[in-house]
Amino acid sequence: MGKKDILKIPNLITLSRFLGSVLILLFTFIDINKWLVGIIYIISILSDKLDGFSARLLKQETELGKKLEAPADALLVYSIFTYLTFKLDFPLNLYKIAIFILVFGFILNLIFILNKRKWFVPSFFAGKIMIAIVHLNCLAIFFQIPYHLRILWITIIFGILTFSWYLYELYNFAIKK
Repeated sequence: MGKKDILKIPNLITLSRFLGSVLILLFTFIDINKWLVGIIYIISILSDKLDGFSARLLKQETELGKKLEAPADALLVYSIFTYLTFKLDFPLNLYKIAIFILVFGFILNLIFILNKRKWFVPSFFAGKIMIAIVHLNCLAIFFQIPYHLRILWITIIFGILTFSWYLYELYNFAIKK
């Protein structure tokens, strides 16, 4: 992982998602037009799709980019859940569960990094679908689409299945090492 990797376009796009997430968190506690938050969130979602695409297109895939992806996604989800909970009608108990899962995943990543193990579970198709569903659901809540809280239950069920699969993959990885 070279020092110049941070300046590669895909990694800068990923870093912009960190910035968008921090701005969303900041705007949770500052009274600002909700549409500005929506625009930042949509741009951040698009950056999630654009960074990997541009890395492959420009042949700039890096280990740093792979390692930045998961925390950038987690921070974006955390920040929008925080905004939706404190500014709109996202249920507080679901917020607590989501934050627990995000923190749990972050701690597992940290443990593997500190033990100098390879980045353990690469992104997988179900996880990508789950992130897309979460983002669509957050947009539905943000824009107050009818039945958005009922749609949330579909997201929760799929999230539990995806998280279970992720834990299964993690278990298989730990056994192989």
